[in-house]
Amino acid sequence: MTAFKCRNCHRAVTPTVAEQPLPGLDTDEGWYRLEAAPPDTDGHTAEPIVRMPPGTFAIDPAPSGPPYVLDESSGFLVESGPSGTIVLNPGDSLDLEKHPDTAMRRGYCCGMDGEWGPNLACTCGAIIATLYSDCYQVQELRLQPDAVERYE
Repeated sequence: MTAFKCRNCHRAVTPTVAEQPLPGLDTDEGWYRLEAAPPDTDGHTAEPIVRMPPGTFAIDPAPSGPPYVLDESSGFLVESGPSGTIVLNPGDSLDLEKHPDTAMRRGYCCGMDGEWGPNLACTCGAIIATLYSDCYQVQELRLQPDAVERYE
């Protein structure tokens, strides 16, 4: 089992978690909650899609989050943030706090969307994670690889 701690103050920021492969966007295999519960009359759901089961994590080798750059071949903006983010269930964090800059905590109706980058801080003030918790997106917590340390 593994846990992660803040690189700045060395405080644990996750409980112990087990590594598993990252469930891919092109497969149904390994997802914790593959389908959202039916929405209410306002279009919100109390049970959104969640990638990682509680108590697990995966390392995503692909770039994650901003800055966004133009992909010349498709014409779309693509993520070019850090590679190697640690992907967890949104509930698998210990006492993380919202980013002190309210602009970084942006979202829509149900939570933070992470579109502007890391939006959670350790209690020491180090910015260490991005929470994707709005109802329109896959729910996950991503630790920034340069902000945390893994320990057994």
